[in-house]
Formats: sequence, structure tokens, C-alpha cells
Amino acid sequence: MPQKLVAIALTHKTAPVELRELVALSESESKALLTQLHDAVSPDALLITTCNRTELYVRPNDESITTDILIDFLLRAKQLPPGKEQELRQSLMRLTHCDAITHLFEVISGIDSQIIGDQQIFAQVKDAFRQSEEAGTNGGFMLKLAHAAFRVAKRVRSETELGIGAATVSYAAVEFTRKVYDDLRDRTALIIGAGETAELAAKHLVERHIGSLIIANRTVDKGREMLQNVRDGQPNAKDDAVSLDELAAALRRSDIVISSTAAPGYVLTPELVKSGLHKRKSYGPMILLDIAVPRDIDPKIGELDNIFLKDIDDLRAIVDQNLERRKEELPKVHSIIKEELEGFLSLQSKLEAGPTIKRLREKFEAVRREELERNLAKLTPEQQSLVDEMTRRMMNRLLHTPTVMLKEPRNSMDDLLARIELINALFALDEVSDENKPTSDH
Repeated sequence: MPQKLVAIALTHKTAPVELRELVALSESESKALLTQLHDAVSPDALLITTCNRTELYVRPNDESITTDILIDFLLRAKQLPPGKEQELRQSLMRLTHCDAITHLFEVISGIDSQIIGDQQIFAQVKDAFRQSEEAGTNGGFMLKLAHAAFRVAKRVRSETELGIGAATVSYAAVEFTRKVYDDLRDRTALIIGAGETAELAAKHLVERHIGSLIIANRTVDKGREMLQNVRDGQPNAKDDAVSLDELAAALRRSDIVISSTAAPGYVLTPELVKSGLHKRKSYGPMILLDIAVPRDIDPKIGELDNIFLKDIDDLRAIVDQNLERRKEELPKVHSIIKEELEGFLSLQSKLEAGPTIKRLREKFEAVRREELERNLAKLTPEQQSLVDEMTRRMMNRLLHTPTVMLKEPRNSMDDLLARIELINALFALDEVSDENKPTSDH
């Protein structure tokens, strides 16, 4: 009997972070859970765990394995606080076959992310498939599903503009710098602050090959730690971490300034920036991007010569515009997902149909031969030959419709494997298959 994919998912759409973090799994915990599933449930399993989601996909060997059993496995993998288990059970999505595959395609394409078109999720899902391979749970079905999911992501990137344009304020800030400086390799960026938003902006700058980074923070050690993080432990020789008291000197070396602190007043004043501009080595414009609330940069600085100043509202306007453009791409993405789902289901249905058709024909042939042999003594050789040919033609005609039904899946979102299950059930093919298994001579 063909088995369906079953899945459970806890995401930013179904649960707050306080619940999601309870079932967030480390790499070692993920491997342990996959190993348990391999031994007890199936060699086909996939586990995706990020800050926004924990999702488990399994194609069980036994049809009695349900989403509730998968939930049991997941919840046992963590030490849960008292009273949270029931809340988690109620928040987990339960998905079966077509819905599970569709959801996976939506996840890897980026349309199920908090930020539509998120580019990081592809790498995260790809890493999940890698862990599945290492745990030995990338059986034949999961391997084919991986190829289909990667094909969805590739088509979305190449055939739509879902990932075009900045979708976060940090990213918008970095993208704005490239409107002024197309090549950042010879530029120096000053990041004021060492919080999450500032670090994200620094990471985007590194991705855009910024020449050097200066981190200015109240605590210099935290600035140095941030440099290590964004440079993957290998800061450039010209990178630096300084205190807020050294901002004037840092400004003289900088082409780009991104500020994100929690200071109650302005961190950059016109007098401070004038001092930096006066002794600055570069003649290019200085870009100042204020992504703090309350603002870090006095808006009067925008009146100075050779200055480009944008605050968080300016950048959010860019983000909002880009997100609207991304939403317009959603019908294209859904169309790609529908096409790939139908293609995947069609392939799987045909793979499952072959053995079913074989078993169906074997059963009909066994019945036909049994009846012939029972009546051979009553027939002349000529009659035997005639009846044999006549019953063979009758069998082929009777089998034509169910064979076609199995070979040609409908183009719908329904579970195409349901027809195979129906044929198996109507003709008890699994029972026949077991009865007809060859016995050992020993």
C-alpha cells in the first residue's frame, strides 16, 4: 500500500516566539530525533528548525503512523515546562501529503516567511536535507522531494521578482549606500551601536564586500565581538572597534555611517559631523543612515554639504514599496508551486502505479487460469484454445479502465495516490501479494 507524507509544523503564523523556542532543536538534538524516527517510523524524514519554525515531515512505513504520533516524538525531544505540552499540541499544524508537500514548497520559496521572499530560508531547508542525509533518513521518496523543492526555489528566483529589493530596514540602508557607491570594496563603513539591528546591517555590508568596518559602541569589547561575528572570525586589518568618545576620529575615516543605538538623545550632532568632514580624507559624499528610534542623528545634519541623510521612515518607505512589489509576485509563485506539485505527484503516482497494475493483472490472470483449469476436461483442444483467447480478451478489456485511471493522474490538488489505495482495497491486492510471495525451499 502506498504511504502518504505526513507533517507537523510550528511556525510564526501559529505560535508566538515563547512557544516556538520550546521546541527549537540544536543540531545534535535534530540528529537524535531523526535517528529515532529512522528506527521506529521510517527511513524517509526531514526536520526543519529555525527561529521561526520547527517542522517535521515523515513518510511512514505504516499507515497507522499519524501526525499525533509525530507530535509525541517531537515533544519528547525537549524538556518542556509544566503545562506547555497541551498548548504546543494545539498550536502545531497537521498536514497530510499534498498539503504537506505544498507547505514545504511555500517554505523553501520564501512566501511562508515573516518577510515575504526571505532569501535565507532556502539555505536553511537545504541544510535540513543535508542533516536528513547524514542521519540516513533521506530515503527514495525524500530524495525526490528534495529535488522537487530545490527546483521550486530555483524557478521562483529565476521566473519571479519575489526576492528583488530590500525587505528590512537594515538591508534597505545597505542597498541605499549602493546608489551612491556602486563598489564598496574601497569604502569604510562606521556602524554606531552593537545591537541586533546594527549587526544585521554590518552583515549585509560584508555580503556587499565592504572594504573596512568600524564599530563604535559604548562597550568596546562588544564591538570587537560583533566584528568577529560579522567577519566569521577573520576581521580585516583595517577593521576597528572604538568607543563612542572616539566618534569624531572615526567619522574622518568613514564614507558610510549607519547608526542604531538606544541613546535618549542625538549621538551625531552637526558640530561633530562638521569636525569629521573638515579633516576627512575622502572627497566623496558621506552617507548617514539613521535606523534608530528615537533618532540618533540630528536632522539638521542633512543641510550640510556633501551629505546624504536618511532616517528610519525614509528607509521604511523603501521597504514597504518593495514588499508591495513582492506581494504582486505571489500569484506567479503559487502557479509555479502548483505546477511542480502536479509534476511531483504525477511522477510518484506513476511510480506507485506500476506495482499496483502488475498485482492487479496477476490477480485477474490467476482467477482466469483457475477457472480454465477447472473446466479443461469438459472442453476439446479447439474449445480450450478459443476459451483461453476469449477470457484473455475479456480480462484485458475489464482491466483497461482501471489501468488508464492509474497511469493518468488528474491535474488537481487531490491526493492522487488515493486511487491506488482504492484499487488495492477493492481487489485486496496486498493480501494477494502476500499470499503469492514465493516460499523458501529451506
